[in-house]
Amino acid sequence: MIKNLVELQKKSKNFYFASRLTAALIRKNIELSPAVVSIAFNKHYKVKTLKPHTVRKWLLGLSLPRTEMLLLISEWLSLQPQDLLSDKNAPNDLPNNVSFEFDFTDQEVISRYLSMTLKQKVTVRLVIDAIAEQQRGTSVM
Repeated sequence: MIKNLVELQKKSKNFYFASRLTAALIRKNIELSPAVVSIAFNKHYKVKTLKPHTVRKWLLGLSLPRTEMLLLISEWLSLQPQDLLSDKNAPNDLPNNVSFEFDFTDQEVISRYLSMTLKQKVTVRLVIDAIAEQQRGTSVM
């Protein structure tokens, strides 16, 4: 168990994820120990191995899981992925006059994306992440 977990989470950049993950683990009666969580997860999913160090960073709000892992965790904890990531009760900090202009092609792509299954959306996200990572690598040179 991590000492002063709640206080450490409040200071973290990923507070909402860490606190929601903690609450979900408590509901499942899983001790808030990185080792215990990783063992329980690894028993359920033998394909993906979760390390205690990774769980510790999630519980402390130091990092977020990658999309594929987020899907496995949310399935394991019987939650929707967005339930782990967002604060439904947080006020909207965006000004009301924020707007975006989309041309017909953008609208068509967005419409197709919105009609995809969750797994298809994850695949699209992974492709976009890979392209963005490749662009970052080439722009540095």
